Amino acid sequence: MKIVLIISFCFLSILSCSEKKEAIPNCQDAEKLAKSDFEKGKYIYYVYQDLTDDKSFNKEFSEILKSKNIKVIYKTKYPPSCIIEAEEKLEKSKKCYQLMMNLEMEAKFGNPFFDSIRIEAKKTHKN
Repeated sequence: MKIVLIISFCFLSILSCSEKKEAIPNCQDAEKLAKSDFEKGKYIYYVYQDLTDDKSFNKEFSEILKSKNIKVIYKTKYPPSCIIEAEEKLEKSKKCYQLMMNLEMEAKFGNPFFDSIRIEAKKTHKN
């Protein structure tokens, strides 16, 4: 009886490990997902910053946009390198999603909207 239980447990463990992994979406699918999320009111604004950029008012910027139902995700831009790295499919898919979401956000609210929020955040941070 113990042997049957052990074999059953091993068999179930092997099956659970071999479950199909979710396919990584290609760029077009990632863009469609971003548009779909945007249409559902899931607003995410991706802010790309260099390592040397002033990040002191990021908290205020995020809070102001959060009050307008917009989530902010900060991404760091690393300096260019001589070393060529193969971009993983997942990373490429993420970038396609982020770019499309930002384009949708800027089309809806306009670029001056985000610039004015940055100015407001800087003023709030100084006070």
